[in-house]
Amino acid sequence: MSFPTKRLARVVSLVLALSLCVSNRHWVGPQVFTGSCAHTSQRSSGPRSRTAVTAAAESCLAQLASMTTLSIDTGDLTVIKEYAETGLITDATTNPLFVSQAGLSGDPVYVALLEDAIAYARKSSTKEDDFVELAMDKLAVNLGVAISKLVSGYISTEVDPRLSFNKEETLRRARRIIALYEEAGIPRSRVLIKLAATWEGIAAMKELESEGITCNMTLVFGFAQAVAAAQYGARLISPFPGRILDFHKKLSGKDIWEPEKDPGVVAVRRMYSYYKRYGYDTICMPASWRPSRGAGHDLDEIEAARATGNR
Repeated sequence: MSFPTKRLARVVSLVLALSLCVSNRHWVGPQVFTGSCAHTSQRSSGPRSRTAVTAAAESCLAQLASMTTLSIDTGDLTVIKEYAETGLITDATTNPLFVSQAGLSGDPVYVALLEDAIAYARKSSTKEDDFVELAMDKLAVNLGVAISKLVSGYISTEVDPRLSFNKEETLRRARRIIALYEEAGIPRSRVLIKLAATWEGIAAMKELESEGITCNMTLVFGFAQAVAAAQYGARLISPFPGRILDFHKKLSGKDIWEPEKDPGVVAVRRMYSYYKRYGYDTICMPASWRPSRGAGHDLDEIEAARATGNR
């Protein structure tokens, strides 16, 4: 194939960004340790960032880590390294936007990951459509492999969310992602495949789990999704309490909620309690937090939900 490398790099990165926009229109920045963080660019802010990380490790973050497993939600390798060195996180998760940001950042580290993905796809595909899909998956895996060297636990990598209602294509891409990881020397036991918790996604997850491919069911907004995911054998779900709160704010016109009555917190507690009551091993890992009482109360949802012993 003879497509210009720079053009292909931009196409791959933009398609990744577009794929996220299909299912995620309200992204608010990377999240660290299941809590909200200020916006960060793909590049670290340097010494000031390290000072903030050290301070966090000595305060509430360490307390939270003593109660639960913490996962960092970003594609910034420098940020991941800084937090991993505190010893407080073991897992990391990415999504298509983080991968796209890496591809478009211009940082030599990420450019190398992107160029490797393009070279791999050029060698392994014969059609332009197949080329872009393969390059997208390979770039996501390249980033995941780099992250796997920084954390000791799970790395979550998401299947193209545009396939959320297509079981067979979801299965094909998920299996390919795992194959790419194993080709790079990363065992499937380290990888969580992120799938949208649609009916098709849950059905695909059931097959993947039976093959030893563990799944992170994301975009969980309701109790029925959480129950179905557990009943069909998901390793982990990612409910979005902040998005649930957003919906109820719009529905009710009410902007301020007491943390204990925050609809997102109430939903997560119900999911977690159901798992414990009926003996499911599925992990409940909330993401996309919001301050129940607005600006200045950034930990509201976390503090209200942690009373359940949630992890």
